[in-house]
Amino acid sequence: CMFGLLVLLSLLNSAVRVLFSYLMSDFWSALSDKNVEDFYRILIRFVIALLFLAPINVMYQYLKQRLAIEWREWMTNRMLHLYYSNRAYYKIEQQNQ
Repeated sequence: CMFGLLVLLSLLNSAVRVLFSYLMSDFWSALSDKNVEDFYRILIRFVIALLFLAPINVMYQYLKQRLAIEWREWMTNRMLHLYYSNRAYYKIEQQNQ
């Protein structure tokens, strides 16, 4: 579930970043053409896109870090379970001597 949400947020994050690249291109074109109407129209779109990108980016970063923590916990528990099962720690100690 968390992985699927992470993939979805990754796709949304990429889509909004592509939108930002187009907006920045239009923004600089309007600025260089000295077109005031286009400049303000694009500026409003830029702010709206920013309002969408900020929560998407925060949720994406949070879920990515949360998934990494859960994976590390799972790996640690798995390793400790394997180490302590069937007296593996004792067998490893005997092999070193």
